[in-house]
Amino acid sequence: MAQTAKTRAENEQLQDGDIVVLDLRELAEYKDSGPGVRILSDTGASRVVLFTFKARQTLKEHTTSSQILVQTLRGSITFTAHEKSVRARTGVLIELEARVPHSILAHTNAVVLVTMTPSPAHHTLEHEVFEKLTPLVVRAPETQDL
Repeated sequence: MAQTAKTRAENEQLQDGDIVVLDLRELAEYKDSGPGVRILSDTGASRVVLFTFKARQTLKEHTTSSQILVQTLRGSITFTAHEKSVRARTGVLIELEARVPHSILAHTNAVVLVTMTPSPAHHTLEHEVFEKLTPLVVRAPETQDL
C-alpha cells in the first residue's frame, strides 16, 4: 500500500512492506532564520533528513556517530570536513565516515538530502536542530515469531 507523508497522521507507525512516497519538492521549505530541516524518516537503521538553505546560510561544524551520505538535489554548496572543502552542485553525492567534523555553506538556494546510517546515537546538533522535530516516517519495531 502506497502512502504519502500527509496520510501518516492516520497511521502512527508503518509496517514492513508499506511503501511511502515523499514529494521532496513539496516538503522543501526555505526559512529566513536559518536552514530548513525535516526528518523524513528515522527507522533506527537510518535517519533521512531534508535540508533547505537560502544562499549564504550555513550548517555550522558538527559531528555525528553515523556515517553520512550528502546528496545535493538543487543548488550549490561547499561541504567542508577535515579542513578540506568540496564544491557540490546538483547531482553530487558525498560520503563521510562517522565522527568527522563537517559543515555546509550554501552558495545558492540549495536542497540537500542527508542519509545517516545507522540513526545517530550521538549528534552534536541533536538538541539545537533535531530534538523538536518529528519524523514523517517511523517504522514499527520488528516482532519475532514465537
